[in-house]
Amino acid sequence: MKSRISIVMPFKNAASTLPEALRSVLAQTFHDWELLAVDDHSEDGSAELVRSICGNDPRVRLMANAGPPGVVGASRTAGEAARAGWLARMDSDDISHPERLERQWNLTCARPELDVIGCGVEILSPLGEGMVRHVEWVNAQMGPTSISNARFIENPLVHPSSLMKKAAVDAAGGYLEVPWAEDHDLWLRLMERGAVFDKVPEALLSWRDSAGRLTRTDPRYGDDLRHRMRAHYLARMERVRACGVVVAGAGPIGKALARELIRLGVTVAGFFEVHPRRIGEIIHGAEVADSGDLGKRWREAVLLSAVGVPGGRRKVSDLARSAGYAEGEDFWCLC
Repeated sequence: MKSRISIVMPFKNAASTLPEALRSVLAQTFHDWELLAVDDHSEDGSAELVRSICGNDPRVRLMANAGPPGVVGASRTAGEAARAGWLARMDSDDISHPERLERQWNLTCARPELDVIGCGVEILSPLGEGMVRHVEWVNAQMGPTSISNARFIENPLVHPSSLMKKAAVDAAGGYLEVPWAEDHDLWLRLMERGAVFDKVPEALLSWRDSAGRLTRTDPRYGDDLRHRMRAHYLARMERVRACGVVVAGAGPIGKALARELIRLGVTVAGFFEVHPRRIGEIIHGAEVADSGDLGKRWREAVLLSAVGVPGGRRKVSDLARSAGYAEGEDFWCLC
């Protein structure tokens, strides 16, 4: 009989953290799972650790990455071998609370419309206040609408906290080799297809920060490629293609996003700005207008909030709502 959940755990040279991650899987109160532990060309004995810790547990399948080296190849290897209807993601340096899978599975039963279920996370050994603030922000994104509307700000659901309907992931193309973050890209493709996301609010995953994490070392997770990813998916929206955009914020973020959108053939009608010296400028061929004109000029265009200063997103959101914009329809926050 096939399991209800296939746990996808790629690993590469993870001997220092893999034992704790594996033991947290074995300690789950939900027992109907299979673990697909995919070795991505490790050279530190990680595969031997899987054998020694998991023993002869028939639910554990140790596999070699059959695709290109890296997390995408390893994840696709597991996805193609998975026998369950749901995929649980788990990183080799994180720790799942014993009730994580049980709580997430119970939500699939109570809410059959859900396609992706995350959970709250706690950060282990954060290397700065930025990561602490990010985790606080991610944990605050609760409910399908909040998660969907936050899709372009940052990644609104921590990837290794997720339980995903396999049919939805497969229909979206699964994990792809893309220029930017592969996990955020998967969420954007799922949301583009109408997938419904939610979370168990309690912190059921301990997410480890470290200097060697891909999010800190790989340019795919940096600002430049994040701008390209945002523009790529915005440019695929029917309303954006038909009506163009207007950008609230004529600073570096707004300029960068506008440039990427223009490159993809999207019309940038104009910018709104509070800085008096910028008002009246022409950026990428578009006029910069006073923020007091928000809702009065270029109203047919989709409004993009690209104000990076603290409190800027809330101010633009308040202005947009008072002007009749509907977030997630003709208004998106990007930072």
